[in-house]
Amino acid sequence: MRTIRNLLTSSLLLLLLAGCAIGGYRPVAGDYQVEDGFAILRSDSLWIAVRPQAYRGSYRDVSSNFFSMYVVVRNLSDNRLRLPEESFSIVAGGRQHDYVPLDFILGSYQQNLLLDQWQDPFNADPLLAETRDKNLDAYYELMASYFSFGELQAGASKDGYLFYNRATSRAEEIIFDALGHPVKFTKSKEK
Repeated sequence: MRTIRNLLTSSLLLLLLAGCAIGGYRPVAGDYQVEDGFAILRSDSLWIAVRPQAYRGSYRDVSSNFFSMYVVVRNLSDNRLRLPEESFSIVAGGRQHDYVPLDFILGSYQQNLLLDQWQDPFNADPLLAETRDKNLDAYYELMASYFSFGELQAGASKDGYLFYNRATSRAEEIIFDALGHPVKFTKSKEK
């Protein structure tokens, strides 16, 4: 019983520390609402919530290779709306960073899988097949977690991750442009 309690205490402590690591940037008050680390913009037709957030999927290397933003968009109108691909960008350290296309991220992931899991055609290892299946699941999970642009049905919402140049994380302040509306985030001083 004591071992279980110690294990649970350790797990909670690790979760708390991981939560601090994820929350490196906080939204600065502006012409938008701030709630639960999200900056929330609202217009007559759209509701947009955004925050820097580490990718929480199986492919963990994406968080060490890219700076990720989690975006939620809701269509508040009775009409379909189009979200153009140039809808979101970041300015960090005076430089604009556009999101990294999904094709590039998946291509680099696929290349890493091929290099890591080259197999000898004469050796049929069942563990290698299981690992390959898990990696394929992580690949598809990343595809499904990526924010998709295009048509947004009336009353519907879309959410997902957008990935940016890793150098973005070195800036003390970032400005996320959401359809022409700037949202400022600064690095939190508390650790």
